[in-house]
Amino acid sequence: MKRPVAMLFALSLVALTGCEAMMMRHVTSRLKKNPAPDFELTALDGETVRLSELRGKPVLLSFWAFG
Repeated sequence: MKRPVAMLFALSLVALTGCEAMMMRHVTSRLKKNPAPDFELTALDGETVRLSELRGKPVLLSFWAFG
């Protein structure tokens, strides 16, 4: 009785993983077609950084505020 449940779980996991991969490909292709607009920010060290200067490098934006 345990074996069919384990197989069903394994098949479900494989199906969900495949769906997620398809969704990520779709999102990635949309992002490549519509790049973020160029902007500039002041870094913590006071230096100005433009998004266009970071082209081809991974960028992580973290938005936070006190309130």
